[in-house]
Amino acid sequence: MRRDIVWERLDRPGLEHLALDADANGIRVESLVLLDLEAGLVRLRYRLDIDTAWRTRTASFHLDQGTTSRSLDVRRDGAGWVVDGKPRDDLAGAADIDISATPLTNTMAVRQLGVAPGEKRTFLTVYVRVPELAVSAMDQDYTRLDPAEPPRRFNYASPGFTSDVAFDAEGLVENYPPGWRRRTL
Repeated sequence: MRRDIVWERLDRPGLEHLALDADANGIRVESLVLLDLEAGLVRLRYRLDIDTAWRTRTASFHLDQGTTSRSLDVRRDGAGWVVDGKPRDDLAGAADIDISATPLTNTMAVRQLGVAPGEKRTFLTVYVRVPELAVSAMDQDYTRLDPAEPPRRFNYASPGFTSDVAFDAEGLVENYPPGWRRRTL
């Protein structure tokens, strides 16, 4: 299966084009994000290798901002999370990755949580902040807002932020106010 998804940013100029390929071995994602941040235009290319349970195996990033370029490699091995080749004990117990510049990574959480309607669960993530490509652990809360199967609406909350996020039947974000909305091509 191949999916091409385009999200547009609602609160500032920005666009993401994501190509998702899934087969019996897992999911591969390649994406380009163009985003106008306070510090200027950012071009982020990222690739994810995800298993069939929607858990990230590897994530690679390349970011250009003006004359500055940065790269980052994040992977999960048998012992935990490794960032740019170095084990990160501070990320122990993180269930998955969250990238600040895309709505895609909310999909991993909702596909893994398995919560009942009205139930709230905390999801510890490996949080990648853009444009810095800084990596830290972050707790995020997801509360299921509907009885639909599969679930279609969650309240997402992280320190200083909350949003009611709508998903399609495959768990991919459709609307993530005030930031992102999926475009129909």
